Amino acid sequence: MVRRMVIGGLLGGALLVSGCATKKFVQEEIAKSQEKTGADVGRVDTALNTEKSRVEGLQKDVGETRAAADAAAAKAAAAATAASEAASRADQANAKADAAGATAKDALAKATDTDQRLSKLWASRDKKTLTETVSVQFEFDKWLLNDGAQTRLLALVKELEDQSQLSVELEGFTDNIGTMPYNIGLSQRRAESVRRFLVEKGIGLPRIHSIGLGDIRPVADNKTKQGRDQNRRVTIRVYAPAE
Repeated sequence: MVRRMVIGGLLGGALLVSGCATKKFVQEEIAKSQEKTGADVGRVDTALNTEKSRVEGLQKDVGETRAAADAAAAKAAAAATAASEAASRADQANAKADAAGATAKDALAKATDTDQRLSKLWASRDKKTLTETVSVQFEFDKWLLNDGAQTRLLALVKELEDQSQLSVELEGFTDNIGTMPYNIGLSQRRAESVRRFLVEKGIGLPRIHSIGLGDIRPVADNKTKQGRDQNRRVTIRVYAPAE
């Protein structure tokens, strides 16, 4: 009886010991499993956080790209508007240039026509007919009119008064004594004396043209006194308008 009780006690103790060992093993296994699960969860969280950061970065890049695209589109639209306005201004400028060119062409045509008409009038004005030639002589190295010269000029004044369409050209000359510059000046003074006489007698200045030519175009031989006397002169040519 006692033996059975001892054996039962031993068996109960063995089972108690065995039960305690099993519980500890189980706890250790659970702890390992939890530790592994925690590590796996940590790795997953890290991966999720990394992916989240990458996605956020991509979203930021997409936002910046979209903003840049919108800005580029706005600039392109503004550039298109500016180009359209520039084209419109260019068309307006071309239209104005065409109008200005037409106006200039018309003005040139009118100017050409006016120039042609004026040229014809001027050519007609220069056409005149020589009606008479008168000469008055001067003393040596003198340019004042003597009595004989004034008498001849008075007859010319009467003719010019009676025919207002007549005009005169005065050419002063000298003999060949003296230098060319001096003789040209002397011949000019002689022509001026005749011109002044005619003006003082009432002949309009625009009807009179005068020039001094020195000793050129002699009408007689300068080697003789008589020839030199004839060369010291003012030749007066009377002109009437051409028919």
